[in-house]
Amino acid sequence: MVEQSFEVEGEKVTLRATEPPASTTDAWTRVPVVYLHVFEGNGADVWQRLRKGSEQPMALVAVAPKSWDNDLTPWPAPPVFRGGRAYEGAAAAQLALLGREIMPWTEALLAQHGMAPSFSALAGYSLAGLFTAWAATQCSLFERIASVSGSLWYPDFVKYVAANRPNPCVRCAYFSLGDAEPRTRNRAMRSVLEDTRQVPERFEQAGVVTRFELNPGNHFMDEDLRTARGIRWLLEDGTNAAQVD
Repeated sequence: MVEQSFEVEGEKVTLRATEPPASTTDAWTRVPVVYLHVFEGNGADVWQRLRKGSEQPMALVAVAPKSWDNDLTPWPAPPVFRGGRAYEGAAAAQLALLGREIMPWTEALLAQHGMAPSFSALAGYSLAGLFTAWAATQCSLFERIASVSGSLWYPDFVKYVAANRPNPCVRCAYFSLGDAEPRTRNRAMRSVLEDTRQVPERFEQAGVVTRFELNPGNHFMDEDLRTARGIRWLLEDGTNAAQVD
């Protein structure tokens, strides 16, 4: 296995990839590359879930943003938790950093091991899931996206998606939510199920192969499992995806 870490403008990035055997073929040298923003850690838990029972070549790039609440939100919004801070909405800068620095660095490291991307995907949980869905409307960097328990309750996001189609390069989109997530005391988040259903509907209407599924539990249950399940669906072209457990 290839495992390398690097820093870009204060953000730590960890690349993990299946290493091609000595007798490599084109099927091994071209691998899907999945970029995943992480709240803590370096993506090891999701990687382990993905590799369990699978020999599919792939690369996972875990990105730890400097500010989870600010770097992954698309525009400023007031706090939703008592005593919390307002969201600054710096997602545009984060997306630019991905395209300008993180992705080229990743591809250069893969090239050192004889690999190149077959496609690039973006995945994320919670606010990173919000960022993922937003990024799909903003750029042509990613062919597939997975928004897992995404914070699609974010103020005005459903209205934004209604007015902004996903980029034509986006071919597959996965969305999920915990079935207990709407049962919250926080008023801003109570609409999350309705909001999450509306967003994949818009993607599907735009011709994107789309899947939405409910997982058992609340927002804080099985984050690594849910994330790996969404990524696995993307890797399987959105069809006949193997179950992750």
